[in-house]
Amino acid sequence: MKVEMNTKLRSALLVSAASASLLAAPTFAQAQTAGEGVDVGEIVVTGSRIRRDTFTSPQPLSVVSAEAIRESGNTSIGEILLDQPIINPATNGQNSSGTLFLAGQTRADIRGLGPTRTLVLMDNRRLPFSDASSPAVDLNTIPSLMVERIETIAGGVSAVYGSEAIAGVVNFIMKKEQDGLELDLQGGISERGDGEEGRYGFNWGKKFFDNKLSVLIGGEYANQDKIMQRDRDGMDPGIRRDTRLTPQPIIPASRANTSPYATFQLIGGALGTARAVTRDVRDNGLSIVRLSAACSTATVQPDCQDPSLFYSGPAYNALQGKSNRAVLRTYVQYDVTEHWNVFLDASYVKAGGYGIFQPAFSSALGGGTMPVVLRGDNAFLNGGGTTAQQLRAEWTAAGKTFTNTSTAQVGKFWQEFGGRDVKTEREQVRVAGGFNGKFQTFSRDVNVDGYVQYSQLDGTTTSYNVPNVARVQQATDAVVVNGQVVCRDVAARAAGCVPWDLVNGASREAILWTNAISATDQTVKQTVAGLNFATELFNLPAGPVGIAFGAEYRKEESLFVQDALGASGALFFNAIGTRGGEYTTKEIYGEIRIPILKDVPFAEELSVELAGRASDYSTIHGTDQYRLNVEWAPIKDIRFRATEATAVRAPNIVELYAPQSRNFTTAAIDPCDKDVFRGASAAQQAARRVTCAAAIPGYNPLTFVSNIGTGRSSLALLQGGNPDLGPEKAHTYQYGVVIQPRWVPGLSMSVDYFKYNITDSVSTIPINTLFGSLCYDDASQPYASNPFCAQIQRDATGTNGGAVVGGVIQAILVNQNVASTKVEGYDYSVSYGFHTEDVFGKDYGDIALRLDATWMYQFAQQGLPNQAYTQFANTITNATPEWKGNFSARWSYDKISLGWSTAYIGSMIISQVQQAGVLDPYKTGDYFRHDFRATYRYNDDITFRAGVINVFDKQPPYQPEIFTGTGTGSSQYDNRGRYFFVGANLNF
Repeated sequence: MKVEMNTKLRSALLVSAASASLLAAPTFAQAQTAGEGVDVGEIVVTGSRIRRDTFTSPQPLSVVSAEAIRESGNTSIGEILLDQPIINPATNGQNSSGTLFLAGQTRADIRGLGPTRTLVLMDNRRLPFSDASSPAVDLNTIPSLMVERIETIAGGVSAVYGSEAIAGVVNFIMKKEQDGLELDLQGGISERGDGEEGRYGFNWGKKFFDNKLSVLIGGEYANQDKIMQRDRDGMDPGIRRDTRLTPQPIIPASRANTSPYATFQLIGGALGTARAVTRDVRDNGLSIVRLSAACSTATVQPDCQDPSLFYSGPAYNALQGKSNRAVLRTYVQYDVTEHWNVFLDASYVKAGGYGIFQPAFSSALGGGTMPVVLRGDNAFLNGGGTTAQQLRAEWTAAGKTFTNTSTAQVGKFWQEFGGRDVKTEREQVRVAGGFNGKFQTFSRDVNVDGYVQYSQLDGTTTSYNVPNVARVQQATDAVVVNGQVVCRDVAARAAGCVPWDLVNGASREAILWTNAISATDQTVKQTVAGLNFATELFNLPAGPVGIAFGAEYRKEESLFVQDALGASGALFFNAIGTRGGEYTTKEIYGEIRIPILKDVPFAEELSVELAGRASDYSTIHGTDQYRLNVEWAPIKDIRFRATEATAVRAPNIVELYAPQSRNFTTAAIDPCDKDVFRGASAAQQAARRVTCAAAIPGYNPLTFVSNIGTGRSSLALLQGGNPDLGPEKAHTYQYGVVIQPRWVPGLSMSVDYFKYNITDSVSTIPINTLFGSLCYDDASQPYASNPFCAQIQRDATGTNGGAVVGGVIQAILVNQNVASTKVEGYDYSVSYGFHTEDVFGKDYGDIALRLDATWMYQFAQQGLPNQAYTQFANTITNATPEWKGNFSARWSYDKISLGWSTAYIGSMIISQVQQAGVLDPYKTGDYFRHDFRATYRYNDDITFRAGVINVFDKQPPYQPEIFTGTGTGSSQYDNRGRYFFVGANLNF
């Protein structure tokens, strides 16, 4: 029967690691060994199913205690993990509001390899996915007040736990019992008075029938309010690079060539020849203003600062999303005998999130999702009023006539509809039932546990203010018929079309006729059954040989359905359609731990562990993986450890079965663009003169301005699944040393080298790899016969959606097993804890110090086999800093505890595409965030806490690549600013 870690063990663990994880700051104990003289019983630690009598993990193990979770000041349990150097930001409170379906979610991402490669467990049991559109686990579905501790292992552990554990595993060990009622209340707010957060929870437990029946019930409600970019000094308005200069400096307080009212492109052409006018309602009512030449071009120019225009990002985008969740969990255990028990673990989650998006928009250069034109015979252009009169004067000056063949493209943010906000609602039920027991065979204790778990998630998303593209085009094309202003399209007129006045403003009726809502429904189901055994085979001179073995069955099902109108592509929205599928897997595994030497010269301990797993998937068929671990302690003070493992990840349902649909990206960079061309190497420029000329009529590398790139229109992608995908494969290595010198009690140090080689990753071809090395930088074959260039569709005339002659219409990408990743670096940890009386001879309390750091000097990705690797370590592109660390210090005396922590993110280069000397500044600079936390224990039942997160109000680096007017580019940094929180914990 599994023995849970009791208070005595936890205390011994944390003292031995000298982190005293009771620290309110989220410090992380590297679990090595329990304190001397402490009887820990037999336990199971994350990373192995073999039972052992010390808290020794076969791989580096980070631990966060329940106290650290409660006192951190975070309402989301995932935010606590982010301060671990081994965790990279993925979906979280800062960026989930910019997603269509994941608003309000927080996901774990070890080493930046992606949430789909980080396995999340609860009590060693796999948790269900939280979304059908992007399968991964939302950590907000876990009731944080019921967590006993969080154990995190970075490194391949698929041999123990199965698929998804390529990067590592996060295991939530939950409370199983409690005596009485516990209430916990917390609230917080930013210094600017926004971003309010609250969490209110309870736990109640009691034992019945002579302590045979244990009942625990707990739950919490948490909410988080939004923070808008426009409410942060320095982030509003946007900033950009001055591309006219080399190196390119930053232009602060920049505007863009966009308007929430309407911009009319009267004359096309390059800078100096283009002409546009806009409606201006700033001061004296509606009027027509002629824009400067810099603001009349296809893409915004550095010196475009016309006051009648604005930067859309700061106006509409959120730095922190709005979300709420309610979680209820119950755990019931009944001891049938001294050695056998049965349990029921059930939870219910209701969560909501709000995606915040800018309104629909049209480009003044045409193309894009919703191109709109103003025709010369437009009824409102030829109508009464000063504005129409002014616009007609400009129309005539541009050489246009008042006929339907004379047109001007309309650029506009359609704010009449409001923001394209998305409301996400999810309900999830999870029920697990099983048993734990112990029996004897051949005079050996055999521990056995088994369980069956079923979960189901049902969710809906409602996307508001996504206009019907055809109706907008029909309504804005207004003419006079028989003295009445009507829509030109007869069929639309019969369907109730209401004319839209582009000159003076739309009527409510026109807005209602063109507006639309799109909805999606999703269902995710998971069924898991497992049976595990652990025993000792026989004794060797160095100790017993321990083994664990078992089997697991799993079935994953998901269905995602979009409403018919949204799926048709008729709306200003992603046309996704219906996607769904299922797969099953049957697995067996085994582990063995062989103690070779113990308590002999130069071998205080020497042991070897082997683990293996074989799986049979209904989709990819058979896979296998193994792990080899060696531990050697020549003396008590030093322990060496080495691990080599293979791991796999089976493709998920979305990757396999998603239909081809349209998506968008703002990350694409066109190598043919004049500014990008200028920053290229000589070899790249030579190739592009050939390939770009073949792709773009009349191409001139000195003048061509693409329709895509930073601060420009998003690029349409045609993406989809592939049922013929195979498994991702990984080979991981870890070598480390732990030093705990007896002559310095409380001191612990560790260094661990890590290396991941991942191949056959499921991926589309990286968009800039497709544009760069695979197409325009490859002159070794004719452009017309290059299959990769065929995936890039350009507009030869500038009238078919590309906005300019040679503009990019879309790129075609599908999932393939094509990518590879290499990750390499070191993890460091130093901790020291002591009683002041032992050092100073007088009791001033206890002090705990800890420093954790990761040096990840390689994070290289290969888009296709045999292609060169691109280095992303230390670049803002993938938010993978080379150096990342966390320092914490805590002083505790009597009823008071004070803690200080510092999170560090090393300076990163801006771009691996642009060479040094092209951008100024080229690096982000080192970033430090300091937090202060305090607790006061009023008595044994009441504890108060308070703190300040980001004490010095440190803002993200002031560079457009981090926030370009569309929100903070990397959620590595805190964009909330100084934040205050208070809380209380009460026991009855």
